[in-house]
Amino acid sequence: MPLRECQGERQAERQEVVRFLVAARQCEIEGLKHLLEVGHLVLSVTGLIHHLQRERGASNLFLGSGGQCYGEQLRIYQEAATEAERELRARLAGWLEQARCPHGCARFFARIATALHGLGSLPGLREQVRERGIDVTAVMTGLNDLIRDLLAVVFEAADSAADPQISRALVALFNFMQGKELAGQERAIGAAGFSQGGFDDSLRQALLHRIEAQERSFEVFEEFCDPESRAAWQQVVASSHSSELERLRRIACTRQIAEVDGVEMAQTWFSRATHRIDAMKDVEEGLEAHLKGLCESRIESVGLELATADEPAAWADGAALAIAGPFTTFFPHESAQAGGEAQMLAAPLSGRSVMDLVHQQSRRLQAMEDELHAARKALADRKVIERAKALLMKFRDLSEDEAHRFLRQTAMNQNRRLAEVAESVVSMAEVLG
Repeated sequence: MPLRECQGERQAERQEVVRFLVAARQCEIEGLKHLLEVGHLVLSVTGLIHHLQRERGASNLFLGSGGQCYGEQLRIYQEAATEAERELRARLAGWLEQARCPHGCARFFARIATALHGLGSLPGLREQVRERGIDVTAVMTGLNDLIRDLLAVVFEAADSAADPQISRALVALFNFMQGKELAGQERAIGAAGFSQGGFDDSLRQALLHRIEAQERSFEVFEEFCDPESRAAWQQVVASSHSSELERLRRIACTRQIAEVDGVEMAQTWFSRATHRIDAMKDVEEGLEAHLKGLCESRIESVGLELATADEPAAWADGAALAIAGPFTTFFPHESAQAGGEAQMLAAPLSGRSVMDLVHQQSRRLQAMEDELHAARKALADRKVIERAKALLMKFRDLSEDEAHRFLRQTAMNQNRRLAEVAESVVSMAEVLG
């Protein structure tokens, strides 16, 4: 075969390799666009959860006081939650279009369906509250279940994210939202206890469980969040409202409340807890903005690289550099090595540079997978703990709080991590069928 023809075939083969690598990046950008849409949906979910948390606390105060207080505030909170629900449903309107149903969305859509089903029962629950035909425990259970279903949508979004930085941002957001939800449950439990004139053992244990569980959620959040969000959270922790809430916690957990002071203390508790949760909402909005910014910057950077690679003249000189660019963008600790590679890739495409490009792409994907594994482990731990609690509730007839206390006490007695004990419970259940 003439030398010129042989060189032409090799050049065509190299261009085919690069085209497939560019196609891989095009798939990546489509995935990032989907993540941006997921991020927008998550923002709607977080807004609805915040209003439902307020409604839950006000409902407890209204019922616990025999309808004496918080009737007007409850109506305002219910209207705000209803408006947030309308916004969420509007956001969901186009989600069943084929273009927005990428592979791997089955569990995500199932979580959305469950949450929508729970929202359908909300008007009936509200009617019972208005008529005072339901007790505080039933209201808390109903709204806790609904908020848990909405949080599960955020959990699935974090669990399915394929970009390490976006996955870390979603893990931080989910755990902060979980901590904020536990703070909302604590507010509702405290409002019920104070307004009723005291905390029985069951209510006191429920309060202690929420306080301990918050600490674990916020620890995971701080591990995965960005520096600005961590600093904002530390300001909340150091605030006077948090200090006053800590004082009221000690009262709730250590002594009886005089009935004459109960309603007044309930209002003070609710006010302090609400200030703290509203400050958490500001941190949550910072996390949301960080997530949105990550998605948009990722799409922009990959889009610019593909635009460069789309030009026929760029195939020989620029396509390899365009494809390799995100390696330095997302793994800055490799910048020294990447600098030398960038110089090599700027040269005309050769058999050697194509092979280096393929290897570099493989290393980039492996590094992404390693970072994703670290982010998803936090989610996997939470998933196995929830599964173990469900098994204990079913087979030992325990409440959720009792199941959690059992796991926590076992972990302390055996000097093991809570997730390890939960894995043992799940494994034993699978062995025993």
